[in-house]
Amino acid sequence: MRNTKPTLLSPYSVAVSSDPPAQKAPSSIAGLVGAPGPIALELFYDLIFVASVVVLSDSYSHHPTAQNLTWLISVFAVIWLIWMQTSLLFNLDRAQNNLMRALVLGQMLLIVLLSISAADDLESHSKLVGPLLGLTLLLVSAMLAVSARGNPKMAGYTKIRIRYFVVAAVLLACSPLFGDNAYLLFWPLGFLIVLAPSLRSDPLGGQTIQTHHLVERFGAFTVIMLGETFVKTALTATEYDMKGLSVISLLANFVIVFAIWWLYFSNAPSVGPTAGRGGHNTWMLTHLPLHLSIVGVAVGAALATNSFGKDVPSSAALYLSLPLCGVLVSMVVLELLSGQAHSRRVAGIFLTACIAVPVATIVTVVISSNELRGLSILLAALMVSTVIGSNSVRRKVATEART
Repeated sequence: MRNTKPTLLSPYSVAVSSDPPAQKAPSSIAGLVGAPGPIALELFYDLIFVASVVVLSDSYSHHPTAQNLTWLISVFAVIWLIWMQTSLLFNLDRAQNNLMRALVLGQMLLIVLLSISAADDLESHSKLVGPLLGLTLLLVSAMLAVSARGNPKMAGYTKIRIRYFVVAAVLLACSPLFGDNAYLLFWPLGFLIVLAPSLRSDPLGGQTIQTHHLVERFGAFTVIMLGETFVKTALTATEYDMKGLSVISLLANFVIVFAIWWLYFSNAPSVGPTAGRGGHNTWMLTHLPLHLSIVGVAVGAALATNSFGKDVPSSAALYLSLPLCGVLVSMVVLELLSGQAHSRRVAGIFLTACIAVPVATIVTVVISSNELRGLSILLAALMVSTVIGSNSVRRKVATEART
């Protein structure tokens, strides 16, 4: 597979191999002998987001209002940004010590606390969430400082980010002082401030990003989001009698999730982000709406699975169709960013499927406004067709390239 060697002027590679590089150093770098290595710490760190997303999505399932949706999306977006910044730090500095591990553990504790707080007080918008988010961001700043102290070469990357992150943390922490809805202004502003260092001409401060690791991290987090769909559906199912479950919807929703997994991992991880600052930033940030949409699919799938024999409003169909459209639009962007010979044609298939989703929704609502099983089946068939169509195009282009 082609690969452009990164330089200090362009510290991004174009494409990466799907195989991880050989390990040339022991996994306990900069730690005690026998201590967990970087990969183990990253996977352990990811686990807390399973709990966080389950808590947030479950709270919305019981109180599905537009106000609560805006609140929970905002919480998830900031948490996701913190995860991304932590993953970038781990990418550039693989050396870890016990202080770094302690800071990661502290960050995990704060994330689960703020998720519980955000879910408990949906209507009143808990005043603890903003300060907890700010404190979590300060811990990320502390991790950057620890990295710079252990590796002076990281100073160019960490110095500006520490300053920006502290400013963003203050904005997040102070948002409750200005009213319940102040987060709508302060949090997006804090989000942009955290991203600002990545928009510089030398965003990595002379460091070289490990693209294969970046792709693995985003791929692993995507798997976590997909797994949350199964967890969410199963947990919701336990709240009802088995007679009220729609096995057909359950199977159809599993097919939908499997199709999303197939579409993502058949291309995005093997190609990775395109070269350059803009390509990497766009590729990474596109995963935010993708992951948000997957969480939305989880909520819709749980509702459809437990709708058998129950009267549900026609608007309930939107809980499944709108997030699926979000997934497909995100897939379109990721496909176009890959810049492969088949990218435009495959993106066209994804876009066609996205247009077909609301059509299928309207048809099922007209036929039976309170039945979600038919919609689940139609959407599952649509996603399977999308998988078949995109794979056919990829194989055809690959065959033409060999001849």
